[in-house]
Amino acid sequence: MSEASAPGWQGILASDERILWQGQPDRRLRIGVGELRRAAPGLFFVAFSLFWMYNAARSSVPFALFGLIFLVIGLRKLVEPLLLPAYLRSRSWYTLTDRRAIVATDTPVQGRRLISYPIDAATPVEMVDGDPPSILFGPDADAGFRFIPEAEHVLGLLRELQRSNAPRPETTDPETQPE
Repeated sequence: MSEASAPGWQGILASDERILWQGQPDRRLRIGVGELRRAAPGLFFVAFSLFWMYNAARSSVPFALFGLIFLVIGLRKLVEPLLLPAYLRSRSWYTLTDRRAIVATDTPVQGRRLISYPIDAATPVEMVDGDPPSILFGPDADAGFRFIPEAEHVLGLLRELQRSNAPRPETTDPETQPE
């Protein structure tokens, strides 16, 4: 059975397309400076709504309960940037073929999504240090295989793929050249 007809790949790969590598990102929760920066407005929202609810409860309990809406919004803004990236990684699969890189996700809200990035000599490819490292490619900073243990191996495969997909210079036969 060819890889293109393997279960789950029907209609996705070309009949002569070969899978070079498949993997999943590391699923660990990662909280860095970027995530904390994105969560900071949520922390402010939560603190302000709690302060407001406490002071409003001293005069009118029903009026204080109105603050629950803002508390929930703040909690979502606080927790989402911290937990959502790890959840999305746990629902992602990566594939490198002899033509392209594929990032597949399956989430309850968005369903199944498949994004394909053609790989050729002009495709920017960058390895980003981390534990484990990430390989970025494509037109934007979000495209890539994030936190993969086999990053060095995959980078080698990508570089080899770029070389094989590079335009070939035209060769000339010196005997047929006009003098």
